[in-house]
Amino acid sequence: MDRGEENQEIHLAERNEILNLNFPPGIARQLTGLMRKAPWILPAALSFFLVSCASTSAFYTGVENNIADGNYGAALDQVRANRPAYGDKSTVLYNLDVGLLFHYAGVPDSSNIYFFAAEKEIGELFTRSVTLAAASMLLNDNVLPYEGEDFEKVLVNVFLALNYAQKGEPDDALVEARKVDEKLREYARQYEGKNKYQEDAFIRYVTGVLYESRGEVNDAFIAYRKAFETYRVYTKEYGTPAPSFLLDDLVRTATLMSFDDEAASYRAMGGRAYTSGGVPSGSVIVLVYSGRGPVKQEVRPKVSIPDEKAVIHTFQVALPKFVARHQAGRRYSVDVRQGEGVTPMVATTEVAEDVTAIAARTLEDRLSLIYLKSGGRALLKFLAAEKAKSELSKNSDDKVRNFLGSLAVDLTVAVTEQADVRTWRTLPAEFQIARLNIAPGDYTVRVSSSDGKYILPGEPVNVRAGKSTFLIVDDVR
Repeated sequence: MDRGEENQEIHLAERNEILNLNFPPGIARQLTGLMRKAPWILPAALSFFLVSCASTSAFYTGVENNIADGNYGAALDQVRANRPAYGDKSTVLYNLDVGLLFHYAGVPDSSNIYFFAAEKEIGELFTRSVTLAAASMLLNDNVLPYEGEDFEKVLVNVFLALNYAQKGEPDDALVEARKVDEKLREYARQYEGKNKYQEDAFIRYVTGVLYESRGEVNDAFIAYRKAFETYRVYTKEYGTPAPSFLLDDLVRTATLMSFDDEAASYRAMGGRAYTSGGVPSGSVIVLVYSGRGPVKQEVRPKVSIPDEKAVIHTFQVALPKFVARHQAGRRYSVDVRQGEGVTPMVATTEVAEDVTAIAARTLEDRLSLIYLKSGGRALLKFLAAEKAKSELSKNSDDKVRNFLGSLAVDLTVAVTEQADVRTWRTLPAEFQIARLNIAPGDYTVRVSSSDGKYILPGEPVNVRAGKSTFLIVDDVR
């Protein structure tokens, strides 16, 4: 059995355990013993744990403010200074944050070191420890090492691909792009094809750009076509249509390959006709990271579950939910010019990847499993708490002591039911993109936001014939 099959078996076993209330032996006794012997100590310990989690959120405010101001060095210093706040269960998040901050700062080699460290640990956590899985049934998922949401695991390789693309190393960038496909195929297998996030249109498009830059036009056409098809899914699921210039890319590559029928079909959809000849143009790919990515918040719906005697018990369970933090509708004007007084080429960015929407949908895909696990855990705690209260009344006739003991038991049960709201908070909300196909030469690129709060006054770029130059702009605020 390979890792993916083993991981799926674990998920199925957990789900069946919850549905049948067939909990691991001894867990109820452990919880009862803890509540009976130290009803005040456990809540205090857990409260300390929760305060330490809250401290992580507290220092993020300063990190995010520095990111918004473009002070990536200061943001890195804050993250590193607060390394203990992540705890030993969130080292993946620490490496993701540092890796992304180096990416924003334009230091791809350092960024790659931390992204590869995160990816390695995620792989090691792929099959979860039985002991930790049992502990998560006893307390909550915060006792488990954080291995990332599916979309976060995919974005690791997206950013690695972009790091290599910026460095002008398309071969390595394509390796990372292929990893995205491998991961998404595995996730689709685990969800038996019922999940929505099975393809990533943005990385498909980047793959097409990379292939075209290498002169592999047939592969570029295939990648662009897959991106176009995936954007149809994106339109339905996330409200993200294909960038308008993708049709031009399809017409151009189809024409170069003499795929006349395909070229005509894409022209009919709105793509512009392409005539080859002369010195081939190059292109500037302007990628803008816009807005702050989503965060998780805890919600507490009620769930009713029958026990082994068919008695219905209703509980509040703690579930995570993604909440958007970006300003919808912000766009960016891009102008590319050769010197002052020369008429610039102008374009407006379009959303290529709505990270916030994808985050919400990927969490929704696994919410049924979280819901079942939370409900089963609530019932387990209830039964153990009732037993603990019964033991208290047996061992003492003191009504006040019994009341306080029962109160402590209830408090312990309540405080241990906490949603896992850890997430990769330094992510942008959206990837926006503009493509300008221009003659080879040296240019200056200027970018400004539609709300007037961001301006990139001028960035020099060199455009080569038949090649694409990536310019990444950060407006994560």
